[in-house]
Formats: sequence, C-alpha cells, structure tokens
Amino acid sequence: MVNIARFSRAFRLQAVSRLPQTVHTLGTNLILIPIGIASSVLIARTIGPAGKGAFDLIIATATLLLMVLGFSLPAGVTYEVARGDANIPSLARRLVLLAFAQAVACGLILLAVVQFGQADRFLPPAARNWWVLAISVYLLLEMLACHWRAILVGRQEITKSNHCELIAQIAQPILLFTLAGLLFLNGQRITIVVLFAVVLTISILLNVLLLRELRPAFASTGTRDLFRGAIAFALPCYGANLTQFLNYRLDLFIVGILAGYASVGRYTLAVSLGQLVWLLSQSAANVLLPKIAAAQSSKDTVENTNRLNRLVLFASFLSALGLGIVASQAIPLLYGEAFRPSFAALVWILPGIVAFSTVNILAAYIAGIGKPRLNLFVAAVALVVTVSLNLYLIPRLDIVGASLTSTASYSVSAVLTIFLYVRLTGSSLRQLLVPTADDFNFARQLAQPLLRRVGLQRAV
Repeated sequence: MVNIARFSRAFRLQAVSRLPQTVHTLGTNLILIPIGIASSVLIARTIGPAGKGAFDLIIATATLLLMVLGFSLPAGVTYEVARGDANIPSLARRLVLLAFAQAVACGLILLAVVQFGQADRFLPPAARNWWVLAISVYLLLEMLACHWRAILVGRQEITKSNHCELIAQIAQPILLFTLAGLLFLNGQRITIVVLFAVVLTISILLNVLLLRELRPAFASTGTRDLFRGAIAFALPCYGANLTQFLNYRLDLFIVGILAGYASVGRYTLAVSLGQLVWLLSQSAANVLLPKIAAAQSSKDTVENTNRLNRLVLFASFLSALGLGIVASQAIPLLYGEAFRPSFAALVWILPGIVAFSTVNILAAYIAGIGKPRLNLFVAAVALVVTVSLNLYLIPRLDIVGASLTSTASYSVSAVLTIFLYVRLTGSSLRQLLVPTADDFNFARQLAQPLLRRVGLQRAV
C-alpha cells in the first residue's frame, strides 16, 4: 500500500501541478454536460430517432475519416512540444498544409464511396454531393483545431485550451436554439442540414479562439524541428488509436446496416450518456501524456499514475451507478417514449465503460513512455471481439446486442492493458485498483484550494 507520508517532495510537486489541471479539465467538461444534454433533447424531440440516427451517422462518418486521415498526429505534436525547444511557427505551417491535403483526400474518398454505390452505409440519401463538400470542410476545420489544441496541451497550457472549448461549446446550443426559434416562427423545423451547418460554424469559432491563445507560441524562438519527431511518435500510435476507434464506433455502422437509422439514433443516445462516465479518466489522460513525456523520475510517475487510476476507477463506478439510476426515468421524460429502448442499451454498456476508464489512464502512460505498439496489440484483440460479437448479437438483440458487445470489448481491453502495465511497472493489482484512505485525503487536500476559490470551502 502506498503511503502519502513516504512520497518525495518531487512527487508532491508533480502531483499538485497535475491533478488541479485534471480537475480543471474535468470541471470544464462538467459545465458542458447540461448544455450538451439540452442540445441533444432539442435534436431528439425535433427530428426523432430516425433523423437523429441519420445525423449521428454523418458525424460518425466524418469522425472516422478524421481518424483515418489524421494519423494520430496531434498525439505526436503534444509529445514533441512537451519536450521543449519547439519551433512552433515552422510546425504550424506544415500542419496547415497537411490539413488541406487531408481535406482533399477526404473529398476524394467520399466521391469514390458514392461512385461505387456504397453511400447508403455512410451518408443519407439526399444531397450527397453537398455532404461530400460539407464533410471535407468539417475535416479541415477539425484537423486544424486538433493541431492547435495539441500544441497548447504540449506547452502545458491546458487551461487555455479548456477555455476555448468551453466558449465554443456554450456557443453551439445558443446558436442551435436561436435557429430553432427562428425556424419555428416561420413554421419550419430543424433539419440535419441545419444541424451540420451549426457544427461547421462552431468549428470555425473554435479555430479562431485557439489561434488567439497560440499567438505567444508563434513568436517562440525554439530551434528544434518537431514535425518529423511528431510523425515518428504518432505513426505507432495511429494503428492503436484507429483500431480502438473502430472498437467503439464500428458498432454504430453495423447497427445502421442491420437495424436502420432509428436504432442508430437510440443507440448513440445510450452511448453518449454512458460516455459521460469517461469525463474524469479522459481529462486525466489528456494531462498525463505531456507530463510523462517531460517527467524526470519514472518511479514518481508510476506512483502518481497508480493513484490517479485508483481514484478515477472508483469515481467512474459511482458515476455509472448514479447515471443508471437517474436514466431510467430521465430518458423517456426528456427525450420521449420513442427513445425508451435507449435505457436498456445504456444499462448493458455501463459495466464496460467503467472497466475502460482504466484503459484511458494506463494507455496514456504506455504511450507516454514510448511504447504505443502495446496499445495497438490491445486494440487489435478487442477489435476481433467487437466485430465477431456485433455481427452475431445485433441481428438478435438489436441495440442491446451492440451494448453487450461493447462491454465485452472494453473489458478485454481493460484486462490486457492492466496486464501490460503491471509487467512494465512492477505495480501490484492492489496498488493499481484498490483506493486507500490516503487517496481520498490526498484528493481532498488538492481540491480544497480549488473549491475555496469558488466559495465552496464549507462543502469540503
């Protein structure tokens, strides 16, 4: 058992600098939860399960192309910038040129999909040429935003990145509800074209905000060329990230093919609600990677990662339990009776989501020490589970089959990742998984100054 009294001063300083950033990132995401739910309720109530499913399929297609063509370069950018002496202006110019090339490749891929008669699997039947252009523009904007965010995170300016995300995400529902009101006054309703136009507008805003925060970085005098190093780090990560992406997105396409747009709409609601549990682990992982890249003491880093994983896993379990209790009444109340089947799908996917929260933490550590190929191995094994079980269970159980498959796949990923991490670090399962009283005291001490700032000292 790790005792806080035995930690070195160096670890205390590292932990204090890391966990507030994690809490800040988490806090930003928590603020966005009610905003996102309000937007999803409006969309669900306006266009129904089938319309929501069609829109979700478009977003999934765009995200798939973003992942395929992105080569996980943002992870490499974060890693290289975190190492210091970065020539940011040179890196930014190359990233802009690459993003335009990726957007052109996106358009060509979608045109080929339409030409060969496979568009029904990825795009709604109407206005497909418009969707090809729109998705290509979206990919360009999102790729640029990913690069700018990666630079900020690599410079450990995570708070600035969070502020940009927060402003953009607050602006999205404001724009959405404004358009919905104007359309209603004119006797019209929101369509998926309007929804995607809102998404494009917010992507433009996010780029503007991130670039504004990066102005000091563009004036940097670093001498090290980061582009090749970023690619060298990213390419081994790419296979793992793409395979893992397929693990939790391929089921959506299979549901669409085998069960239709309405089932897609209901299933994506269950998944999006379930993934709220990942907010803490993903926030911690985003902070962890650049810290590991810049770390001077591997022992302290392992101890800190163990503690972070214990707390995150415990918090994820409690979050999933609370979400399952609330969702039974909240889903039909907020989204309508047409979405009631989403609750069963949510219940069956929550155990896997809790298990996978530990993967978010430990995979960041494994990538941060320069062994991303191990993450690829884990993702590849889990993908086999995903494909085989989805094809068997979805035709028999509809979206509940997709949820059961996800839980099985996530659990396999968790078991393998924990095994590899234990082998790499020598940590015991108890050190990695079982929270201690010291953990809670430590988290409380770190949270106290943050809560004091917002006038919540009495609640601690």
